Amino acid sequence: MRTFVTRSLTATTSPAFPKRGIASHTGRLDVIARMLRAALWTERGVRKDSSFFVTLEGPPNPPLTLRFKGPELEADLSDERAAVEAIRKCMLGELKGCKRTKESFEEVLKSLGMKVYVLSEDGEDVWSFEFPKSAAFLLGSQHDLELPPWLEAERVSLGPKSYLASHCIYYLHYVLDLKLDPSPRRPGS
Repeated sequence: MRTFVTRSLTATTSPAFPKRGIASHTGRLDVIARMLRAALWTERGVRKDSSFFVTLEGPPNPPLTLRFKGPELEADLSDERAAVEAIRKCMLGELKGCKRTKESFEEVLKSLGMKVYVLSEDGEDVWSFEFPKSAAFLLGSQHDLELPPWLEAERVSLGPKSYLASHCIYYLHYVLDLKLDPSPRRPGS
């Protein structure tokens, strides 16, 4: 199971947000929606090999952790609006395959129970790793992650530049798909 984990220091913890103007009215919940789509959506539907956990720390009542589990998730994530609606339904406790809790980010990290990797521009090149089938990947949304000193995690780099979090997830899926299942068709092979 691939688990993508993030936190947002600003994203709202209330499901009472407008359907339009998400970026300006929700503390950048749009970034989280893009990350959710990248982690769990393909042209064939929800990925069954992945999960996405986010701890929201914006007003009015932080923290709020949403755990989207691909194997159980019944949601349409085909576009950003659908992903935002899935987040709203999860906040309300109305989405199968998504659990909401009052866990802090640190509590989420303690509960992972798998090898942890942190995406960082100064980490080791992603292609040099042999990844286990179950791993957690920590990445910032619109802010860098501050990690507790007790966390044992290897630093993985996708390159020397900073990229959009959703793009990092798409690229990680590409790398993991090639490394963990070498049978997919590749251009030129």
